[in-house]
Amino acid sequence: MKRRTGRYAALSVVLSLTALVITAGVVFSQDNLPDASTLPYDGTHLSSIDGVLRDPTLPRGDCGQCHILHKETNPAAQNLFAPPDNMLCYSTTGLGGCHINRPDGGSAGYPAQEQDRFPDLHPFHGYFEANAGGTRSPGVANRVRWPGRAIWENITYSKHYSSASMPRLDATGHGSCLVCHDPHSGASPYGQLVKRYGPIAGSATNGAPPEYELCLSCHGSNGPSGLAPESRRIADFYSRSSTGSERAGHAIMSTRGVVKKGDRLPCYDCHNPHGSAGNDGTHPNSSMISDERPGWYGLTDIVTDSVQVRRFCSGCHAYPDLPGSGGVVEGITPAPMPDAYPHRSYETKHCYDCHGRDYSSPDGFNVHNPSSGEGGGGG
Repeated sequence: MKRRTGRYAALSVVLSLTALVITAGVVFSQDNLPDASTLPYDGTHLSSIDGVLRDPTLPRGDCGQCHILHKETNPAAQNLFAPPDNMLCYSTTGLGGCHINRPDGGSAGYPAQEQDRFPDLHPFHGYFEANAGGTRSPGVANRVRWPGRAIWENITYSKHYSSASMPRLDATGHGSCLVCHDPHSGASPYGQLVKRYGPIAGSATNGAPPEYELCLSCHGSNGPSGLAPESRRIADFYSRSSTGSERAGHAIMSTRGVVKKGDRLPCYDCHNPHGSAGNDGTHPNSSMISDERPGWYGLTDIVTDSVQVRRFCSGCHAYPDLPGSGGVVEGITPAPMPDAYPHRSYETKHCYDCHGRDYSSPDGFNVHNPSSGEGGGGG
């Protein structure tokens, strides 16, 4: 591709940029275009360090990576190199999209592991981003939460793609990447997320933690009307005011390191919003259950299957007769479960029988607002 110089180069930039962002729900003009050098966002598409690089003949992060000036050579809307739907992000035709790395389309580092979190002293401590020694590893290939197109588009494993209740659908009628991501910036430092989503928090408020706004704005009372009622109550289950329970939001019950007593688990500790191929990469999880921990594969019915749910819960909570069997979460190792029935590894009782599976009211006991187990969880 030939370089444009002088006023033609300037015209190229202006036209390309002003055509940008109908797809993001934002209109930039020549006067309010973001300056990539001053953006507080790490990993933005506009970054010259780890931004978009679809076309190796152009600089990394250049607007021309996604937008082509001349309509006669690029008829797609907004001068994009492909139609403005999800395929724009992970197309494999021609120069191709960017969010594809492995043969199955997943990121090279997938699935995320505990060591992929930012460390305690980082402002986003606990947040999943591939890093080495606390330093973020640049490049989309290292974004360890992307299982690939095959999982994302599977209606069993990725409800965010298949649900007609998604607040924004792409041109094919499926959940759009733009529901959660803004390709030009975002309200969150990582993932170019459209609303705030941060590290573990919540001890200072009785309501749903504002740090989890991205998820709870949909999974709350003001979420899409077509969403199942139990899915719109998740924000209630994160609120001590709604539940009357100090365990709301699957709260941490003691202060350890940067985690305060009453902090409620971020959604990403148990879920992958893109769907998950399972930790073994062969047996996917439904309900977008995370793929991080060794036992988290083939989890398709944790509500009724006691074997599955015990593998799920023991991903963090250690059996008393196997004290090293649990996992580290948010930098802490949960204490082993009490050494009493039915907590031993060889027992079979369903965890929810005592800790709850009731989603019928804002104060129901369930995995998001677990009962202490004394007297049973109901539901």
